[in-house]
Amino acid sequence: MTIAVLIVLAIFSASGNNFISSGFNFITKGLSQVTAVAASTETKTYDELLAENEQLSKEIADLRTQLVDYYDLRDENARLWKYYDLKKSNSDFQLFPAAVIRRDTNEDFYSFTIDAGSAVGIEKLDPVVTENGLIGFISSVNAASSKVTTVLSPDFQAGALVKRTADSGVVTGNALLSDNNRTTLTKIDANAKAKKGDVVVTSGIGGVYPRDLIIGKVTAIKYDEYDATKYAEVKSYEDIKNVTNVAVLTDFKNKGEITPSSKGAR
Repeated sequence: MTIAVLIVLAIFSASGNNFISSGFNFITKGLSQVTAVAASTETKTYDELLAENEQLSKEIADLRTQLVDYYDLRDENARLWKYYDLKKSNSDFQLFPAAVIRRDTNEDFYSFTIDAGSAVGIEKLDPVVTENGLIGFISSVNAASSKVTTVLSPDFQAGALVKRTADSGVVTGNALLSDNNRTTLTKIDANAKAKKGDVVVTSGIGGVYPRDLIIGKVTAIKYDEYDATKYAEVKSYEDIKNVTNVAVLTDFKNKGEITPSSKGAR
């Protein structure tokens, strides 16, 4: 068989045809390269192969970490995008997005804990918002987490007004209304023109909350059965009992500035 192949090659070579010889050279060259690679691999020691494997494992682990970082960044950008309109209308706002990590089922008024704290600049009394408006404030803080007291709690107090009529009062929680996602606008004037459907916003009095943060809408105008004072029931635009992502308002214009009229409100 070998002699026959050599005779065929000799015939084509004698006739001046280089096609077969070129093909033969290509095949032999390829075989020599494969042989060289195999020889090179065979010369690697066990320790060298082990080191290569460890290096590849490290590179794969680094890529996994980068992928996790990418998803974290993507999620944070998505959360920040929710507050684009709020930030656009209030260039002085400094917002830090956070996620709800714990709820205490034994605690009234639906307070919760978020995954951000003093390490990122969050302070006690900072307002907490969603894209739907104000939902509470930071009531306690440590380095890595913070507790949020909601607008449904009697511990919450904020100077507020009815946007349409400018009727002013103080928003505070009510134990009888919190389960229905409602709070109250108290201390409003007897001649107030507020009515069902009106939007309630912060007044900015007290320096804790900036002006015009939406709190909710009026669902009813009533009179206190004990002292006959007028008040409004206010329903939050946010589902506070089930909220999962929020933003902490860490700074804004006139933060901390107290005015004489701010007594009894924040």
